[in-house]
Amino acid sequence: MGYIDGDTFLTTESFDVCLRATAAWIRAVDLVAASSGSASMALTRPPGHHATKSVSNGFCIFNFGAAAALHVLQDPNKRVSVIDWDVHYGQGVADILENCPRARYVSIHQSPAFPYMGEKLTVEGKHENVYTIPMPPETSWTCGYEQLFEKAIHFACEPGKWEPDVVIVCAGYDALDSDDLASACLTAADFGKMTSRLYEHLANTRPDRMPSIVIGLEGGYQL
Repeated sequence: MGYIDGDTFLTTESFDVCLRATAAWIRAVDLVAASSGSASMALTRPPGHHATKSVSNGFCIFNFGAAAALHVLQDPNKRVSVIDWDVHYGQGVADILENCPRARYVSIHQSPAFPYMGEKLTVEGKHENVYTIPMPPETSWTCGYEQLFEKAIHFACEPGKWEPDVVIVCAGYDALDSDDLASACLTAADFGKMTSRLYEHLANTRPDRMPSIVIGLEGGYQL
């Protein structure tokens, strides 16, 4: 056991820990999938959104957010959106979901920053279901982030065009102004605004059947 890249370390317990974390995210989906507008949260470690179909990297071994999304899609009548507000681009989620026509993925992330991908504001994929929203270093809620967040939530749920049954949030908190692994400038209160604004948007755009929300922990290294 040891490092598999410059950041990612394996121990004899890693496989079991990641299986349990995957199960927690899937359980979080099951808790809310049958009821409109309900919410759940999976508090797990390590993070997962950098892990691709074939490569573990960036502290991530298994991709829990993508696994949860694929679990939703086991019902052929359901759609899922994944919003990633970790400060780093979750290239693993994009890799896994880009070929799924009933899934959308949108990421707001610092650029330049690891993994040095998703550096253009663009919609990608043959199903046009991956939206990358880069932000410059030092971005704060009032100086740019709020506007970018509005783009993200409108892509995740568009009335009459894209109406998901479940919205999964890859909730990294390393965009916090005190986090040393990036240089974004959000505060703890800003993350509360993001959660409230997401809920408000989903409630207003789908009042007949508001999507359920699953929030799962990704990055964030400052308590």
